Amino acid sequence: MPDRLPPLIAATKTLASKPKWVDLGVQLDFTVPLDINGITQIGLRLRGKCYSNHPDQNVTFQIEYQFRSLSKLVPVTRLEWRPHNEHQNPNFGPAELRLIRFRASHLHRFQENYDWLVGNGQPLADNIKAKDIPFAVPLDSDPDGFAALVVLMGRLFNIDGVGAIPAPPWKAPRFL
Repeated sequence: MPDRLPPLIAATKTLASKPKWVDLGVQLDFTVPLDINGITQIGLRLRGKCYSNHPDQNVTFQIEYQFRSLSKLVPVTRLEWRPHNEHQNPNFGPAELRLIRFRASHLHRFQENYDWLVGNGQPLADNIKAKDIPFAVPLDSDPDGFAALVVLMGRLFNIDGVGAIPAPPWKAPRFL
């Protein structure tokens, strides 16, 4: 695994362009490359996703990276806001994170997950296929709306200019 990734995550980043949510039917999604010092970083991007008919819940932001050894972009840090599904940390890795369950908003911090990717003795591709990014921590406080979530994400991911991210064009839920 390249040593290039930790400095990219630590660096102050900006959005290379204004994100635009794409309606994929059930899901809304955007991806935008990230710049550092005005230079777009190949293989580094921010993704946002949510369900189109679930306003103000189940929103995910993640930084993805293109490792040379893999054909797909890989999430390396993730923020999940008001998720529908429970997350449980595995029974390995940092002792203080083992088996914690989350029904509320949480953060998959870069460092613990990167340490797992490079430190468990398995090839990177095997780690990604097996567990994605397994370790999460609770948020100190839950953002009270999408705008506050975006500000928090910008701070946690060290991305300036996140105010350019528009709110998702959620649809009203349909009742049968």
